[in-house]
Amino acid sequence: MFFHATTYSVTLVSLTIIALGYFFYLSNQKSYPLVLQPIATTTIITTTATATSSPDTLFPATTSTEIIPAAATPVNTQGTRTTAASVIAGMHLTFEDNFNTLNRYLDTKGNITCEPGGIGTWQTVYHFCSRTIPSNHEAEIYTDQNFLDYLHQSTGNTTTATSPFTLKNGTLSIEAKPADAAITKAAGPWAKYTSGLITTQFSFAQQYGYFEMRAQMPAGSGLWPAFWLLPVDKSWPPEIDVMEAFGDKNSKGEGGRTAIHYASHTVQKSGLCGEWYDVGVDITKGFHTYGVNWQKDTITYFFDGVAYATCPGNPDANQPFYLLVNLAVGSTASWPGSPNASNVWPVYMNVDYVRAYQTN
Repeated sequence: MFFHATTYSVTLVSLTIIALGYFFYLSNQKSYPLVLQPIATTTIITTTATATSSPDTLFPATTSTEIIPAAATPVNTQGTRTTAASVIAGMHLTFEDNFNTLNRYLDTKGNITCEPGGIGTWQTVYHFCSRTIPSNHEAEIYTDQNFLDYLHQSTGNTTTATSPFTLKNGTLSIEAKPADAAITKAAGPWAKYTSGLITTQFSFAQQYGYFEMRAQMPAGSGLWPAFWLLPVDKSWPPEIDVMEAFGDKNSKGEGGRTAIHYASHTVQKSGLCGEWYDVGVDITKGFHTYGVNWQKDTITYFFDGVAYATCPGNPDANQPFYLLVNLAVGSTASWPGSPNASNVWPVYMNVDYVRAYQTN
């Protein structure tokens, strides 16, 4: 899941109007009832850094151009491969969420906040309160209960949409489906689908370590689930993609239900790599683990606890990174392409857990 520094044009205007209306709404509302969810199953060590980019831009002021990734070095398939178990044996657990609850990051009144000082673990918007990435030509708007309350109470729109997040038996399901007319009217014609995003921007970040998610991917054209890492100072690149997938192959034959994409984004050629990898099983049929061992000199990728590729260290990744999990939906101009008539809605990205470890 990658950002590109482009002009947002009409899409950004739509998002800005929504954001201004939303913040005006919040400033004139009584506080929402705030129920603090128990976090007994969540272990967090927080690392902070000073922001160097404007909070209302996705990218820092720079003239750098990202270099197209090259393939990583495949892990030797002759003999024994490195396992995730052997990697974390020399580490300690720094973050764990088993999703018995969804502990959202909100301010003390229960409202969305894009600043430090909130309470909770998971932010449900990007770092400057954006609900999509316009430069990726995505067709989803990331919603949550606060956004839906805004539509109901502030604009007079009636929406049948529900929160994209549900919990059952220790699994978080992120739902994507076609947006109703009220949401498209409020956000703009680009917002054809609703979905969900969670990040630990304000609750957890670390430099180096092993990061893992256990999840089941959705099936269908245009679907674009991902587990990835971004720097706390809001710069881009760098970026580390633990995994991305397409619910079906795109028009170029990339992706598909047995393939995942890993990547390390950097402005320095020596550290940039990425490629598709066929895991040999349908990742939409059950749960699998997706991991990365990020160290200074190497970045090694794991599927179901076994290493499959190694990138050189990312020279720009010299600070703590936070975690992101999301289910994007593409448009015709996007990398995965758009959904088609064969898609069955709604679809779900089911997440069993997210964990992080650091060397002892």
